[in-house]
Amino acid sequence: MVGLGDTIDPGGNVKLAFPQSRTLSISGAALPTYGVDGLPVFVPVRLQGRETIGRIDECRYLVTLRTDDAYAFSPSGTADLELDTMVGTEATVLIQLEGKPGLAGHAGLADIGANAREITGLIEAARLAGQDRHSILYELELRPWLHRATLTQDCRLFQDMSVVEITDAVLAKYPYRVDKRLAGVSRGIYPKRDLQRQAYETDWAFLQRLWEEWGIWWWFEHDDGHHRLVLCDTMGGHQPHGAAYETLRYLPPDGKRIDEEHIHALSVTSRLTIGRVTVTDYDYTRPRAKLTVTEANPRETASADGEIYDWGDYSQPLAGAHGLAGQPNDTDVEARHFARVQLEAKRCAGLRANGKGNLRGLTVGRTFTLTGYPQQAANREYVVVSCALDIEEIGDRTGTGQTYRAEAQFELLPANEPFRLARSVRKPCLSGPEKAIVVGPAGQEVWTDQYGRVKVQFGWDRHGKLDEHSGIWLRVLSPWQGIEMGATFLPRVGHEVAVEHYYGDPDLPVIVGSAVNAFHQPALDLPDNQAVTVLRGREFQGTASGHVAIDDTQGQIQTQIASDAGASQLSLGNLRRIVRKKGRADARGKGFELRTDFWGVVRALRGLFVTTDGRAGGPGHAKDAREAVGRLTQARELQESLSGLAQRHDAQQLDADQSDVAKAIKTRNDAIRGKPSGGEHDFPELAEADLVLSSAAGISLAAQRCAHIASNEDVAVTSGRHVGLAVGRSLFASVANALSLFVHKAGMKLVAAAGNVRIEAQTDGIDMTAKQAVTITSTTDRIHLHAAKEIVLHAGSTEVRISERGYVVRTAGEHTVHAGSHQADVPQTRPMRLPVTPDNPGRFAAHFVLMEHAGGFALPRQPYRITLDNGRMIEGVSNERGETALVTDHDITFGTVELLAASDPDKVIAVNHAAIVRDIATPYAATAPNADKRTAKIRGKTASTPEQGATSENQQPMFATCDPLNFGLRFHHFINGARQSDVRANRPRNDVVYPVTKAYTA
Repeated sequence: MVGLGDTIDPGGNVKLAFPQSRTLSISGAALPTYGVDGLPVFVPVRLQGRETIGRIDECRYLVTLRTDDAYAFSPSGTADLELDTMVGTEATVLIQLEGKPGLAGHAGLADIGANAREITGLIEAARLAGQDRHSILYELELRPWLHRATLTQDCRLFQDMSVVEITDAVLAKYPYRVDKRLAGVSRGIYPKRDLQRQAYETDWAFLQRLWEEWGIWWWFEHDDGHHRLVLCDTMGGHQPHGAAYETLRYLPPDGKRIDEEHIHALSVTSRLTIGRVTVTDYDYTRPRAKLTVTEANPRETASADGEIYDWGDYSQPLAGAHGLAGQPNDTDVEARHFARVQLEAKRCAGLRANGKGNLRGLTVGRTFTLTGYPQQAANREYVVVSCALDIEEIGDRTGTGQTYRAEAQFELLPANEPFRLARSVRKPCLSGPEKAIVVGPAGQEVWTDQYGRVKVQFGWDRHGKLDEHSGIWLRVLSPWQGIEMGATFLPRVGHEVAVEHYYGDPDLPVIVGSAVNAFHQPALDLPDNQAVTVLRGREFQGTASGHVAIDDTQGQIQTQIASDAGASQLSLGNLRRIVRKKGRADARGKGFELRTDFWGVVRALRGLFVTTDGRAGGPGHAKDAREAVGRLTQARELQESLSGLAQRHDAQQLDADQSDVAKAIKTRNDAIRGKPSGGEHDFPELAEADLVLSSAAGISLAAQRCAHIASNEDVAVTSGRHVGLAVGRSLFASVANALSLFVHKAGMKLVAAAGNVRIEAQTDGIDMTAKQAVTITSTTDRIHLHAAKEIVLHAGSTEVRISERGYVVRTAGEHTVHAGSHQADVPQTRPMRLPVTPDNPGRFAAHFVLMEHAGGFALPRQPYRITLDNGRMIEGVSNERGETALVTDHDITFGTVELLAASDPDKVIAVNHAAIVRDIATPYAATAPNADKRTAKIRGKTASTPEQGATSENQQPMFATCDPLNFGLRFHHFINGARQSDVRANRPRNDVVYPVTKAYTA
């Protein structure tokens, strides 16, 4: 059999790399040699060391070397060998194995298993150890290449990787072989983990704790001048020894001698171990899931029911690189695996064997079968868990006729017992916060998921690129969180955050706060705003913001809620603007202010109470409306009192009219007061959804344009003194049923300084009654009395009747006529003309259709005003066909049609001449001049040309355009009572206004 370093000559004979008389030899690329053949300078004289499965500190050998005396090296030369060239290189020690002797009946099978065993390692240390007569002694410390991993340290994140993938990634920097004999957790694979962190650990410590957690153990195998790391998680991964050690015999020291290596001391030990492991975990994506798992397999001893209860850390809340889009893990399978690994690590220590023997080839990680032991159950297959070896060459200094001394001390595990490594490396326990930066896709200000998690890159991460691929998903802790409640503060991309770890576990990070830095300054300028506590947001992809601020400046405290949108804010206390980052600005008063540049809405479903009846310091309950109710009660009493007077004077019906209003006031007052039910927390006010305005001084309403009061039932206005109405143009009152005005004491006046006073009863009569004299006077003109049937004058017992039949006077008293002359002529009639009304239209009519001058489209809903020369005025808004009201008169007359601005009825935008000349009784069946019917979309509205034929009143359409140049710009009104004849020589007139010009030039 050819060993390491052996060669074969041309005749086929094996030439050994070391003399047959030596047990030990050594080779290595960096070891010194001499001569043309490159013979080794060092001769190994002793090998001491130990190997243990999964224990790096128990994997080391010490090789003692001396310079070869056979070649009479000068000590002065061999004492100056360069040690540094050897350190860190591989060296291989060869141990000669003779094999088993042949047995009777098996001729030719002597030296079964003869070979050379290799032990290879890195030279960790080389030292000159002294001098032995003419030789220099050296010592080499050999360690497996995994020892290099104990010299490094890193801080690194591994996301969405299994323990095998992490192992490959960490060991990629070491150019050595790794043999994986792994069965996996489920279906031959190891599951991926969201996050595993190497937290300032050596590569070995990081991998060792992962391997121990997952139930992976390791050892080294040596061949071909190299050594390889073997990773294993199943007993089937342990291979048997070669033929010489496949079976080992036990023979006590006082027994007969045999010519083979054997075990001369062996003890079998059974220990008490626990029998059950329970692990638990928590998954915030499934907070109510029961993740506790128990694995039990006690050994057959008494008191084997002990339990270990541990935190498993096997839930994976999809916090890896893919976030919630990742694949969830099988927590039950993984939990059972972790529990079983811990249980088996404890259980496998329960039955062990320890022994000694002159065994040069006993190798850690391999199996053999024991025979000859007095305890029959112990004669079984074992795995070598640990072995301490001491081999020493013994002989004369020339190297001829040498013999050796070999002793091995070992620990064995029955091969049918599962093996796991006991926990020897704990996770680092991190204390104190770490710095991190929130990351996300380019151009995205916030990147989060449904749990409010954000991605961060730690400050120590030298591999990250500060993008969405380089971070880990972390939850953000808040001092206040609950079921759809609490405070949510999401750090934005680029923010610096502080990260802590649950239980100090580097694999359980969580964001606990944010910090400012040079690029992300505080919400307000400091120290200028040091007295202000603020919660301030910032618009996505913008600069606007909103804030909640508490200003604790001495003597100027304020609380403010504000938004840059519409400069909207609510300020309480000492009013002062707080402007974005600048902070405190100009003072604006005291009290509270709610303001906005947009729209404002106050909405209350159950009722709203606004009052200036103060409560100094704010005692009492919020809806206390005693002052308001008192004033409203006084108003109701005044309404009842005056309505009673009106009824007694027949101005109103008894128990009706204004009495109904007073009853409605009482109903509302009762609802505002509410009905107390007793108790400390009884606040009965506003029993219904009333809006109550109450003032200890006055209430003023002011509108730049119009004000509107609407009620589906009653409106009551009550004044303890006067009610004054000042109307800039007209006062209109349209009453569906009755109008009753009652004055108790000082009389009633109705005065028109200009224009007519017109009183009509279109379907009934007019009654005028006075206790004293009735005077009707026309100061500059005449008095006309018209009646379709007759006029009756009655005074005392005298009656005068004027009718179609004539003039009749009936009296029992004196009839006296005083006249300068008296004449009677032939009969003569004069027809009576009644005023034009809708029920009594005039003879001549005009129906106007308002049109847009350019496209010829009718103008629906267009305000207009028609003014006739006789003073009559008709105002309104055109219908959907663009038609005005029908205009009639008894005589042919002329006037103007004015088109008014819809946004401002005081503005005239066009003027047309009007002529009322067509007989109303004449039917019209012609076609409108623009017979081609057209429609168009103008500013989202549909416009059409006028309808064909007659108008809706069966009249000829009179088209009035809105072209301002159609006389409109030159049209004028006289103002302040001026007339055309009021000519002032050489002086411009200031009593004329041009409404269209004014509208178009404003």
